[in-house]
Parts: sequence; C-alpha cells; structure tokens
Amino acid sequence: MNFKNTVFFCGMIILLSFLILNCGSSGMTYQSSFAATTTTEYEHKLKWGSKGVATGQFNQASGITADSENNIYVADFTGRSNMIQKFTNNGSFILGFGVFGNGPQFFTNPTGLVADSDNNIYIADFGNPTYAIKKFSSDGKFINTFGSFGLGDGEFITPGGVGVDKDNNIYATDFGENNNVQKFDKNGNFIMKFGKSGSGDGEFASPLELAIDSSSNILVVDTKNNRVQVFNSNGVYVSQFGNQGSISERLQDPVGIAIDSDGNVYVPDGRDADVHVFSPIK
Repeated sequence: MNFKNTVFFCGMIILLSFLILNCGSSGMTYQSSFAATTTTEYEHKLKWGSKGVATGQFNQASGITADSENNIYVADFTGRSNMIQKFTNNGSFILGFGVFGNGPQFFTNPTGLVADSDNNIYIADFGNPTYAIKKFSSDGKFINTFGSFGLGDGEFITPGGVGVDKDNNIYATDFGENNNVQKFDKNGNFIMKFGKSGSGDGEFASPLELAIDSSSNILVVDTKNNRVQVFNSNGVYVSQFGNQGSISERLQDPVGIAIDSDGNVYVPDGRDADVHVFSPIK
C-alpha cells in the first residue's frame, strides 16, 4: 500500500539510530529509525465512528485508504452492514456500500483497500474464496471482481494487502499457501506473479501488506521473515531491509507499511508494538 493505505502511526517521536542498510543493485539505501518514546509527534485532531453496524459505525475497522479528493474509505472486517464506508476527511459520512454475503458485490472479511488515480476502489476480501479482489466506483457502484480460490495464476488462498502503481496496475499479496504477490491491470486481467514460500531472496513467509514507491518499486512486508523486500515493477528482486542491525533496530513480525511523499517508509512492528522508519539516503 502507499501512504494512502493502512497507516499505523503511533504518535511517538522518531529517534535516528544511524543504521545504514545497503539495498543492493537498485542503489537505494535506507537510514533506519524507530519509535521509542511517549513524546507525541502529532497533534490529535478528531475521531469518528463507534461500535456497531449502523451508518458511521464499525464492528472491526481494518483497511483504510484516501482518494485524490481526500475522501476516506474504511473497511469493516467483521461488519454486517456497509462493509465499506466513505467519509470526508473530517469524518462526515458520505455513503456505504457492500454487504455481508458470498457473491461478486458482497464481502466476507474485507482487509486491504486502495484507490487508483480515477478514484476507483479495490478491496481484498479475505475469506471470500470465489471473488478475491472487488472493484467499486467512488460512488459505491460495483464494477467487477477478479481473482479466485486456488494456487494458479490469478488465484489466491488468503488475499491481504493491495496497492496501485502510477499506471493503475493492481498488486495484491497472498499470505496463504501461495506466499506471493500478483499483478493485474486495472480491469483485473492477470499480468504476472512473483515470490514463493521460503526465506531466501524473493521468497516469502506470510507477505501481509505492500506499498509502491514513486519509482514503481514494490515494497512487500514479509512478516514471518521479519523484513521488507523490494522488487522492481517487473517483480525482480532488488533488495531487502529490516532484518539487520541490533535487535532494537530489527523488524519482528512487521504488519503494515506506508510511504510518505518524501519516500520515508513506515513499518509497524507487531511484536514490539512500535513503528520503524526507513529513510532513503540520497
């Protein structure tokens, strides 16, 4: 996911540890940082939503994304009404779409979601094996679905994170048995896949989320291998980071990723409950 996607900022000051990670043939390097104190870095502005299944409520909010008009979309992982809700960035409810069920326009457990440059919304539906990735317009109209259950091209066991590149190609992780990332065009036509189970370069153990940087590199959170791997737009392995340095600087069960406009990479750590920041070295 890019900076619009699931963001886990924890409101803590970022301390630089000056660990330089050399990122291989791409020439990219990252300076590692991590959140370690309770001093706030961000001012709390507002909040919205409450427990429930009515308009503006969530049972278990999960994925989040913003479109080009700064509207906010939130997925409700275990909701039973309005599984995807759209708000202004001040929290005013605009519309809800998608209800619980097993079919093209229905959801079981929506997880990752992303908006493309046309403000279409792509949602990964964990637990709905027949229709893995759903595409809706910004006004909540169902457009199409792609991806089915299985181990082949365009098939998923457990779809998780989704991302979009500058050409509106869609990338989706499968943190189930496939342990890979698949690429589709904006109409859902399969283009390619990369990755397999393992711990070597270009291999995954539960790739939960992804983000795409300004150069169309794909950064994949390789959760059980405790690292982030970088691939070019053709799915060729480039580098990795997060699994070197001292224990305090290493990732341990990373669960998400976001990239800001300066190219800084934010990775929340599931085991240590902090946020690591990797800044590119120019």
